[in-house]
Amino acid sequence: MNKRRLSLHHILPGFSLAFTLFVFAPADLYLSSSEEFWFAPGALVRWLLVFAAAAFVLITLLAVLLPPKLSVAFRAAVYACSFLSWLQGNLLVLNYGELDGRTINWSAYTLPYVLDALFWLAVIVLFILFMFRFRKKFRRILEIAACVLLVTQVLTLAFSLVLNRKEGPKESLYLSNSGQFTVSPEENTIVFVLDTVDSVFFEKVAEQYPELIGREFADFTFYRDTVGGAARTRYAIPFILTGDVDRQERTYTDYLKDAYATSPLMNELATGRYDSGFYTFGQFMDLTRTDAIGNVASGTPAPASRLRLTAQFMRLVAFRYLPSAFSRAFWMYSGDFERWKGRVGADSAYILDDVAFHRDLAAQKVRPVAEKPCFRFLHLRGVHSPIILDANAQQVGFGNTDETQQCLGVLKIVSDYLEQLKALGLYDKATVLVMADHGSYSHSNAGQSPLFMVKFSGASHPFETSELPLSYSSLPEILVSALRGTLTSLEPWKTTGPRYCYMRSENNATVSLTEYVVNGPVWEAPAAETGVAFHEGTLNSSRAYTPGTTLYFDERDTARPYFVSGISNNEGASVWTLGNDVEMRFTFPKTPGTLQLVLEHGTYARAQTVEVLVNDQPIETYTAEGPTRYTVLIPEGTVTGTELRLHLHLPDALSPASLGKSNDARLLALSMKSIVFNSLDP
Repeated sequence: MNKRRLSLHHILPGFSLAFTLFVFAPADLYLSSSEEFWFAPGALVRWLLVFAAAAFVLITLLAVLLPPKLSVAFRAAVYACSFLSWLQGNLLVLNYGELDGRTINWSAYTLPYVLDALFWLAVIVLFILFMFRFRKKFRRILEIAACVLLVTQVLTLAFSLVLNRKEGPKESLYLSNSGQFTVSPEENTIVFVLDTVDSVFFEKVAEQYPELIGREFADFTFYRDTVGGAARTRYAIPFILTGDVDRQERTYTDYLKDAYATSPLMNELATGRYDSGFYTFGQFMDLTRTDAIGNVASGTPAPASRLRLTAQFMRLVAFRYLPSAFSRAFWMYSGDFERWKGRVGADSAYILDDVAFHRDLAAQKVRPVAEKPCFRFLHLRGVHSPIILDANAQQVGFGNTDETQQCLGVLKIVSDYLEQLKALGLYDKATVLVMADHGSYSHSNAGQSPLFMVKFSGASHPFETSELPLSYSSLPEILVSALRGTLTSLEPWKTTGPRYCYMRSENNATVSLTEYVVNGPVWEAPAAETGVAFHEGTLNSSRAYTPGTTLYFDERDTARPYFVSGISNNEGASVWTLGNDVEMRFTFPKTPGTLQLVLEHGTYARAQTVEVLVNDQPIETYTAEGPTRYTVLIPEGTVTGTELRLHLHLPDALSPASLGKSNDARLLALSMKSIVFNSLDP
């Protein structure tokens, strides 16, 4: 009877495993990717504690009630699973890439699965054998090890909380579907973002269904030579709306705040002249910009079911923390969390669901009731996996359709929206962009070739294709021009030099943003890596600089790795500065002494004031006009370490649009040609 009495020996195994799987693993997973989840952690706590308690009680009861020898073996196995789960989720992680809905080639992981399964089996068997062989001694070792593991997990979570503390709690803001189908009876700018529709793929669809595309998208111009900004959606949406990519040492949340604060589009919308609505992932925007985003609602979206949301989250935990051989059973699409958004007050949270969008469009209709010119940013799932739509935008399930049919289905949704505009007599005066956030890796290298087609206000012509080279880095200015009613051509944004784009990738849980360059038409010049990679939260590009080395902004583009912000795409002979500030960073082999900085550049339109700061210290201010080669003396002691931060403040920057020369709304000051730091030390 004494052997069946409840004791610490029976309690600790269940507590260790329950804490690892239902407390540590979910908390660690949430904290590491909190900005990607629309829900606050509080939505999970209740059911996680229920699951943890149930697991603890069940394991403890079995430990007490099983026959003595079976109880010993069972407890040893539970201890083994606790340690193995922690190892699996933190050290034995397989690189599947992002859970973006794309089918994984499971057969490619057969050997890792077998080795992983053998490792789990061997450890469990060894724990059981040692428990019987060494009895109390090994049991004491396991109990001490379990306590050490628990302390390690608590400290890990505490450290993660400290790292995330500066971001504060999840904002009680979300994007509602308020105003989704309302437009102005006068002027409207409508942007459809069809996720993952590649331009190369779209061309094939258009060739296969020329009459359908020609009929549904008459008056549109398809720009087949367009280079996207960033992939995947986490970076693509901010890039489209701000023109900025995360090159700095900062958190993703800080990147969003900085990018949206300086976005020409957001600042134009903030003038109060427009009725704006963004229907996309709220976690990829700075929702504090309520001056520019008209459908921000207060309150965290309540889950439609906390139990089902928590169960969905535990699938993600199981995918990472259970033996990798089980990964296929727990594989999921991260976008599945969107399904569990509920209602808050009178406004529903916007959910990326093409079938629901199409259904609501048919039921609610486009209504011309807005009092100001409208800007609508409508993000649909497009041909993003899983592929479940047919050509009529009906959900037929995975395996019953293909990418082409789903593309036709989402294009039908757009076409039905346009038909409603036509019925209201609003189509002709509307500017409509139909685009993708990024391309598809299966069709274009690095997903750099997104669908991009435009119907200008007043346009009337058959569907046509243009080979004008464009870059998504110009999109914020293009959208500003559309809002102002001056967008009649994209010629002002023609890009003749190298075009850059960025791809997010994962390798053993390390996230990188890799830079690519396209030199030539996208169908002839696949994106090539430049050798520059930015790690999420930690800048990883090499900025090693040897004094006396001249860096060029022309077609050689050797200055590119040193950019931080304020620089446009390379245009062949030079690079324009963008906005009022330029940031560059250089790492010297040792602390430099007195330096001579030589800047070679032209100026835009008129004399430009250039304020030079090094490591936040003002060094010199000069005025330049036309071709300029200017020398700046940087005194010894300005740089106290090996990193030199160069900041050029350009207060006189102005846009071509402000001079009436074009629709280009970019703020330009200097056309950079070269830069060099010469050491003046003996």
